[in-house]
Order: sequence, then C-alpha cells, then structure tokens
Amino acid sequence: MAHTTSYRQIPPPPHLAEYVRHFWIAEGQDISAPYHFSSVANGCAQLTFHYKGSFMAPGTEQTVPEFYLQGPSSKPTKLVTQESFGILGAALYPYTASLLFKTPGQEVRDQARPMQEMLGSGLRQLEEQITTSASTEERLDLLVQFLTEQLLQEKNPDAPLQQLIKAEIDAGQQPDVENLYEQMHTSRRQFERRFKNLLGFSPREYAKIQRFRYALQQYLEAPNQSFTQLALNSGYYDQAHFNRDFKELSGVTPRTFFSEDPQDPGLRI
Repeated sequence: MAHTTSYRQIPPPPHLAEYVRHFWIAEGQDISAPYHFSSVANGCAQLTFHYKGSFMAPGTEQTVPEFYLQGPSSKPTKLVTQESFGILGAALYPYTASLLFKTPGQEVRDQARPMQEMLGSGLRQLEEQITTSASTEERLDLLVQFLTEQLLQEKNPDAPLQQLIKAEIDAGQQPDVENLYEQMHTSRRQFERRFKNLLGFSPREYAKIQRFRYALQQYLEAPNQSFTQLALNSGYYDQAHFNRDFKELSGVTPRTFFSEDPQDPGLRI
C-alpha cells in the first residue's frame, strides 16, 4: 500500500506574528519504506513536536527528541522514519530562539535541543496534553499558549534590529547587511556583536544563507532561467560561487535539487 502524506501551513495569531513565521503540520500514514524528511539551511529556527511516531538521523539509532528546538540553521538536516507520523511545528524568525530561552543565539545555532533541557521538567504536562489532544486545533492552541507565555513576558532591547531583520525576511529581498548596519546608527563592532548575539550568526554568515534562500525563491518563481542567470540575479559572483554555496546549504547540487519533486515537507518550512 502506498503511503499518504500531507503538509499545511497556518499563519500565527497577530500577537505572535513578530516571532513566528507560520505554524505547520505534517502527517504521514501507511509508511512502510523509509521516509526522509529534509530541510535546507534557512537561517531560521524551528520548534518541533512529534505527537505521533518517531524520527532518527539517517545511519544512526539515535531518536530525535519528541519536543525540541532546532536552532537557527546554517546546515541542511535530514531525518528518517518507517512508521506513521504526526508533527506540529512553529517556523520561527532567526532571533526568536534567543528570545525564547533568554540565551545568546550562538548557543542554540545548528543544535537540536530538547525543550525539557532548555526549560525544565515543567514542560512534561504540556507534552502530555499535546500528545493526547483529540485534534490538530487543540494541539495548535496549546503551542500558541505556550509561546505567548514565553515570549510576551519581557521587552527586548534589540527590538529595532529584530524588526529590520523581520522586514527583510518578509519582503523576500536580497540580503543587505550594510543597510541594516546603517539603519542601526551604532558602531560596526557593536552592530556585529548585537547581531551575532541575537541571531547566532555573524552578519556575513547571515547574508550567505539569506542569499541562498533568495535564489531558491527566484528559481521557484521563474524555473526556466539558467543557473548562470539565477546565480547573477541572486547576487553571486558567478555560477561556481552559486554551486558551492548551494551544495553546502542544501546538501546537493542545484541540478539535483531542482530536478527532483521533493516529497519532504521540510523543504517548504
């Protein structure tokens, strides 16, 4: 019997729109052969809850936590399962991870951290409630309530920088770190320190990842363009530069990536 999978995105309520890009739900039934769930580096963070089934890193026996934070990512990730699954996720802006846990961004970058490790055993009740909820709507309401309680407690001293980064991501623009720096009206050293503390990346690293994301979006909007055109239109020096960054951040070459019809919801998160 062939497996069936579904994926959908849900916009956040207005009071969380500053922190959450969208919520998402991925489900799979009748999984018999290994099912790979992949995501490319996108500079953002994910809050993920596996309410049904379990996933492992390919080639290992290590099961990923049931409820965990995937910090702002500069690397592609892949998980695999051989059973029916249900996942509730929150796609977060890159700065949200450091605000959520009140910790420097570089401490959660590229890490999958169990939520109980980050916030303590008090989360056990929330995990049980999400797992036993009768509907997707109930699960989502619980996650929204949790994020509301965690994120709306304190003022953020880096709110101006946060708002500039959010606006750039939402607009789907080419990254312009120099413009962000000029709008902050501070010294370059202080700007770079605040930037890395909030996002976990240096401005240069962030620009590299966002340029890659911009190229992905440009290709999806105009798939008939050549890779050379795509590279130059996306701000790369040449196609070799584009190919090198693309493979580092997606795990495969541009030709391989775009020649396949990805089954993985992670590529759309």
